[in-house]
Amino acid sequence: MISTHVITGFLGVGKTTTLEYLITQKPKDERWAVLLNEFGKTGLDALLLASNEVVIKQVPGGCLCCVTQMPFQIMLNQLIRFDRPDRIFIEPSGLGHPDEIVTLLKQDQYQKILDVQPVVTLIDPRHLNNPRHRSHDIYTRQLAVADVFVANKMDLADDEDKQAFSDLLVEHKRSGYIVENGQLPLSCLKIDKLREAQFRLLKKASLNQPFFTQTLMLNKDDVWNEQALEIYFQSLSILRVKGLIHGQQGALLVNSVLGEVTFKQVASTNEPWRLEFIDYQAIDLGTIKAQIESLKL
Repeated sequence: MISTHVITGFLGVGKTTTLEYLITQKPKDERWAVLLNEFGKTGLDALLLASNEVVIKQVPGGCLCCVTQMPFQIMLNQLIRFDRPDRIFIEPSGLGHPDEIVTLLKQDQYQKILDVQPVVTLIDPRHLNNPRHRSHDIYTRQLAVADVFVANKMDLADDEDKQAFSDLLVEHKRSGYIVENGQLPLSCLKIDKLREAQFRLLKKASLNQPFFTQTLMLNKDDVWNEQALEIYFQSLSILRVKGLIHGQQGALLVNSVLGEVTFKQVASTNEPWRLEFIDYQAIDLGTIKAQIESLKL
C-alpha cells in the first residue's frame, strides 16, 4: 500500500518548506510523489519543490479540498496508476479544508491502495493568540483534523505563544513537535494512528469569512530591486504575498507573511512573472501597482 500523508496548516506556516526538508530524507530505493495546490490562479510552490527525485503534481487554481470536483480525484488516480509511488504527500492550500480530503482518501475505492497516515497540521505559535485566526472557520477545521501538531517558527515566538502551543496540545489531546525552518524528521510522521475511529467530517465551510485575492501580472522585461521590494512588503498591511519576479540575479520567488519577507532564487522558468495577494479584506490592486512602479531597476 502507498503511505499517504496530508500536510496542512494556515497561510504562511511553512508547509512547502517542510516538504522541501522531508524530500531530502527520501530513501534512494523509494519513489515519492507530491500533490499540491495553492490559492491563486497559478501555482508557485512546485518551483520550490522541483526535483528529479520526486514526482510533483498540481491541482491548478481554487481549492484542492473541494473534492466533489473531479480534478483532485483525477490527479490522484493518475499518480497512483502511472507514477506508482511508494509514498504520497498531499499539501492543501492554506485556505483549504483537509478534513474533506481525508474523507475522500478513506473511501472504499482506496482502502486497499492507500495507507493514510496521521494528519500533520503545521502551526505558527504566534497565530494562537490572534483572535482573528483562532475564530476563523478554516483555522479551526485545520486544528480539529490534526493527529499531530508541529510548531514551526518557534524561534520567533514569545513566552506567551509557547505557552499557547502547550495549552493547545492539552486541549486537543494531540502529540506535538517543535521544529525550526520546517526541519521535520520523517520519523515524526509515523506515530500510532490512535484517533482513526474518532475522525469526523466537520460542518461545511462558513461562507461569511471570505478571503480576498488579487493577482498582479508583471512585465517580462521589468527587473526589480529586491531590497526596495522587501522594505515595501514589510510595510504592507496584507496577510500574504507570493510571487515570481525577475530580480537582479534572475528568477526569484517572493514570500511575505505579515511583513516577514523572503526571496529564493529558482531556475529559469516559463511561469509568468506576477505577485499574488491574499487578505481578509478587499485589496486595492491599483494602488499597489502604482506604489511599486518606482521599485524597478
